[in-house]
Amino acid sequence: MKETSGFGNYTLSVTRYWKCKYCGNMEIRESQEDIFAAQGEMLPAFSLKAIECKKCRETGSIVEIKKPDIKEIGKRRLTRRYYKCTICGHEEINEHEEIVTSRIHVGGPYLG
Repeated sequence: MKETSGFGNYTLSVTRYWKCKYCGNMEIRESQEDIFAAQGEMLPAFSLKAIECKKCRETGSIVEIKKPDIKEIGKRRLTRRYYKCTICGHEEINEHEEIVTSRIHVGGPYLG
């Protein structure tokens, strides 16, 4: 599984290698499988005021530096957020996993 996250896009692809046991021919397939990957919306500034920097212990100095990555596999949704302290420059990645009953993308409700 390959994840690529940048300032504007988040992609995820799965590479599968198939080899014929009779002739040895190898085929490579790359696809998203049944995995949804996209970038979400950043948190409003007032909701970051209560977060404390884990390095300098200052409260209210954390900003979100890019849009969060959202990945859905089956009924699991993983949200990865990127934070930075404006005082000491410490960067942190926070992951939150939850079980969902409906998906957030165009594919509609989970049918699994």
